[in-house]
Amino acid sequence: MNHQEFVIPTDHLLDNLGPGCFVQVDKGNGAFWVEIKNTDGYFFGGRVHPNLSDAECPFYKECDVSFNREEIALLGCDRYCFC
Repeated sequence: MNHQEFVIPTDHLLDNLGPGCFVQVDKGNGAFWVEIKNTDGYFFGGRVHPNLSDAECPFYKECDVSFNREEIALLGCDRYCFC
């Protein structure tokens, strides 16, 4: 996967994320794409989409996860969503 095709998160972009946005989350054991379902400032909840992730995704089926702003590696703006 060519990461140059994705948006690097900035504080401004992270402040504007909401339900429906897609982000790549990296918890240190493999990165995976998540559709944000809810947000509480610094923390997010969402649904993993392993079909969008690379082979190192630790999840093999859709499931719900929690994560924070610092774990967001890339944004799916203009590719998976329109932030």
